Amino acid sequence: MDVQFIEKDDTKWAMIPYDDYLSLVELAELAVDMASDLPAEERSAPGGERLPAELAARLSAGENAIRVWREFRGLTQEALADRAEITVAFLALLERGRPTCRIDKLSRVARALGVHLEQIITKA
Repeated sequence: MDVQFIEKDDTKWAMIPYDDYLSLVELAELAVDMASDLPAEERSAPGGERLPAELAARLSAGENAIRVWREFRGLTQEALADRAEITVAFLALLERGRPTCRIDKLSRVARALGVHLEQIITKA
């Protein structure tokens, strides 16, 4: 891997080619997938919460993770949007699979759902 190190304002940066970056992202996603590759009855959410098999099956089937978690938590779109400090219209876009979104907004949605960010991020 070709890495260029830069130091500016007491911050160190590592610059890598875009293809290397994509490979690292793919490896990270694979690690998350492998970590969650437990039987449905053994999966747990943050804090050790047990996940029903139906929830795990919906997520594994590729349903929108934000919608699945929102419904599991018993929240309306309005309630989740309010908790995450986003609009209902924007939440609806996310649930329909909006391809891009600022990470801070996704982080707020994850916190409002009580899950880790990587549990609601899907591969494009």
